Amino acid sequence: MELLPVLLLNCNNIKRFKMRHKNLFIGVLLLICGFFTSCEMEDPDVELTSVKQAAGQWNVTYKVETSPGVFEDIFHAGYTHLSTYNTAANTGEQIWVDDEGNFWDYKVKASFDPSNLTLSGSELENTSYESKVTITDGKIILGEGRSKTGVQTDSIYFRVSFDDDEEPYGTIYHVSGHRVTGFVEDEF
Repeated sequence: MELLPVLLLNCNNIKRFKMRHKNLFIGVLLLICGFFTSCEMEDPDVELTSVKQAAGQWNVTYKVETSPGVFEDIFHAGYTHLSTYNTAANTGEQIWVDDEGNFWDYKVKASFDPSNLTLSGSELENTSYESKVTITDGKIILGEGRSKTGVQTDSIYFRVSFDDDEEPYGTIYHVSGHRVTGFVEDEF
């Protein structure tokens, strides 16, 4: 008589064991099916911004012309960082120019011509703080730049002046540099 409860107890354990493994097997099978169906999805079409050729991160220098044809580097250490990117309107007629607080702390929407890759603007509103900025002779030159490590990349050039300089718009800073390549050695 004592053997019957032990056998019943073992049979219940065996049923639970089989049920657990069955549930585990079904769970693993569902995960595998989910993995394969997620891999079958097509990649979405990603549209580029309207200023795609001019948008990017740049290593630039700021120089002042001390006498005709003679330029003095403002940062004696060399390069600083600058970003250009599309506006929310994404029309291609404007581009953000943002020094991210590295030189004068300016962020302005400049006029942009995508066919010539030129940028400019007079007395632009600085969104970093209340001031005005003028950008002239701005140009992105594709494939004509060289990084610090010698890698061919794009270059940027423009002149910038500020209304809150010692003499408003009196000093014209020449900004030039190259697009960041992504190589660690190319960072400043």
